[in-house]
Amino acid sequence: MTTKDKIHVLSRAVILDQEHILLCKTLDLPKAFYFLPGGHIEHGESAKETVLRELHEEAGAQDCTIKRLLGCLEYTFEPGHSSICHNHEYNFIFEVDSPSLKKEFPIPRLEDHIELLWFPLKTLSAIDFRSEPLQNLLPKWLDNPSIQNLESVMI
Repeated sequence: MTTKDKIHVLSRAVILDQEHILLCKTLDLPKAFYFLPGGHIEHGESAKETVLRELHEEAGAQDCTIKRLLGCLEYTFEPGHSSICHNHEYNFIFEVDSPSLKKEFPIPRLEDHIELLWFPLKTLSAIDFRSEPLQNLLPKWLDNPSIQNLESVMI
């Protein structure tokens, strides 16, 4: 199976506090970029279970609750752009609440390859935030609580 043949299914969290969004920053790549916390869905695990597990693994959060599914983004990109192991993703995006993940509390660094940081929500377009289509989709999904979207961005 080549890189172009691999499809990854991920579950990601949108955590907001004081008009800021919690993002992961890559630390192990030549050029850092930012992405939503979360990760790969394991066999037999639901998308909801995944996002809660990943928040515990990445930030030590044990008190997270899922508020709602914001949407699902199907995304393809050139190999090596956002990943060296695949170039086709399905991202389930959940709005999550956590009393321990707040802007005023320090976030422990539990994984060597990422750091979690708060960014003003309105500045997503000013940073290297991936998957890029989420820069426009997140505000739309957050502003319309009654809709759930499946978006496909195929290049």
